[in-house]
Amino acid sequence: MTTLADFRLVSRNHDRYEQAVRSRPAVQRAVSYFQENIGKVSSTEELMKDDKLYRFVLEAFDLGSQAKSRGLIRKVLEEGVSDQYSTANRMSDTKFKEMATILGFAENGGANLKQPAVVQAIIDRYVNVTLEVESETTNPAVRLGLYFQRRSGNINNWYQVMADNALRKVVYTALGLPDQTALLDVDKQKALLEKRMDIADLKDPQKVAKFLDRFAAMYDMQNGGTAAAASMPSIGPISRSGRASIISIDPSITMTLMRFPRF
Repeated sequence: MTTLADFRLVSRNHDRYEQAVRSRPAVQRAVSYFQENIGKVSSTEELMKDDKLYRFVLEAFDLGSQAKSRGLIRKVLEEGVSDQYSTANRMSDTKFKEMATILGFAENGGANLKQPAVVQAIIDRYVNVTLEVESETTNPAVRLGLYFQRRSGNINNWYQVMADNALRKVVYTALGLPDQTALLDVDKQKALLEKRMDIADLKDPQKVAKFLDRFAAMYDMQNGGTAAAASMPSIGPISRSGRASIISIDPSITMTLMRFPRF
């Protein structure tokens, strides 16, 4: 099957695939532990002391590849989002801000985590991320596509794309830009992207769908189909399972952009 066929198959049957993930014993155990214990957590320190909860939260917010960056995660959660110059607000990748906002340790001592709706939302995100991770074993491009589809509505500027390996891979592949483009100065990359595409299109689900069709076609053209894709070089750090994680953050770009309060 082509990447486009693989991607459409998962997208059209998303609910069924998601339910299959929820029914797995390992997922059920992780979810049960989270439900039973997250309401007891009221600070960053308490979360980080419980490795199961810590990793569950990071996975749910697509930050699993940052599990070892404890110093960074601590600053993000302890500083919160009220101060415009806090670490979370200064980082180009909005997932950090989303996590700090929802956990709310700095703002309300984790009171959000005592709300069933919030807890369920985090669980739902964890399940979705797990589904995306598993799709990588069949075709890495499917995981990229599902991730981009889920995140596209939150993309507000090109710096967010450049700071996220997976978003960047999808956009650069769809637009026919070589991987070496990522080595250019970030402002030059931004100017190049602005000439190729209107970022406002990512707020339109129909345009996103067409964009992902183009990504799938270009991906297979560049990688020789799914067979070649399965053996493609890794584009991210090694995950807990020992496989390369394609959903990760480019530290060099992220830390460069942190110098500017505009993000």
